[in-house]
Amino acid sequence: MLKEYVEEVSDWFDEVGMERNPFTLRIDPELFVGYQSELRTLIHHIKEDRKFAMVSGATGAGKTTLLKLIEEKFSDEYKILYLSKPPEYDEMVDTFIEKVKPSILRRIFGINVSIHDLSDYLDRRLSKNMLLLVDEAHESNVKVLQWLRTITDQVENLQFIFAGLPTIDKKLRENVETLKSRVTTRIDLTTLDEEETRDLIKSRIKDAGGEDLGPFTDDCVKEIYERTGGFPREILKICDKMINWALENDKKKIDKLKNFEDDMREEEKRKDRGRDFLKDLPYKQREIVKILSDEDELFPSDVAERLGTDSYKTKQHAVRSVNNILRRLLKEGLITRKKRGKGYVYFLDTKTKNLLVDT
Repeated sequence: MLKEYVEEVSDWFDEVGMERNPFTLRIDPELFVGYQSELRTLIHHIKEDRKFAMVSGATGAGKTTLLKLIEEKFSDEYKILYLSKPPEYDEMVDTFIEKVKPSILRRIFGINVSIHDLSDYLDRRLSKNMLLLVDEAHESNVKVLQWLRTITDQVENLQFIFAGLPTIDKKLRENVETLKSRVTTRIDLTTLDEEETRDLIKSRIKDAGGEDLGPFTDDCVKEIYERTGGFPREILKICDKMINWALENDKKKIDKLKNFEDDMREEEKRKDRGRDFLKDLPYKQREIVKILSDEDELFPSDVAERLGTDSYKTKQHAVRSVNNILRRLLKEGLITRKKRGKGYVYFLDTKTKNLLVDT
């Protein structure tokens, strides 16, 4: 069964022209889109040997990706120390020492570096400029920020770029004004515009082997932009969910956000469905569920016969009515179906079966 599912997934991606889901949340600097003006500003800041730069933005705006892009772009020219979160005060020396190794003599004689002579140590040992990139800086201990400011001030070849939520500005203003006053380059990441949103989706799809917008239509991308407000992470999250939804429902085109959201709401309703769900169903829907619980994989005509056709004008009318009820149950996620010959056979969804067993 697992093998069949894997094959179905593979076939779906083949049909839409992609190798995999492009929208899983992963940091990939090569796929950085938008903020070109802000990126140029930061590059100029580094090239001009300025000391302090601050990048701020809401969660999911792209701060980490921007720092990782800088790390990748300058890794040959600079020594890079990227920290995914600020160090603790007692970790600071080890954090730098791990990147800037002591001399052989220091190692032989076991001469340790203390926080108080760290600046002198870095000045002597740095053979080329160093970029200190600190992510999630809003979580920094104030004492750590003060020391990072001091070390950066005192070490000639050290530049400090930190990124955090907009609250970092208040933290600096109230606690580390000496660092705030030294920030010569400030970059605020807000949101992508509609064209950049389109480019982000395109770049991800291209990276997964697809072309242009892949299964998404222009109208759908416009809706995605309007719904997410252009926040990169939100764009990726909703595209990821829509790809999975299209795969599960065997849709090769994703043309309306509303269709996806309607299905998601139905899914939530199904998840919330209690064990006594049968009593909430209309009489004939309830009877058909009971019929399918006794006999699996029935054609609509078989269901009609078991339900009884006496109350209908003809058997054909009964089958037509049962077909309508089956479609409603299918939409509710209570039953499912598969192709057999020229028609479809219907059977209970696994979750429905489990609920009936619990009942």
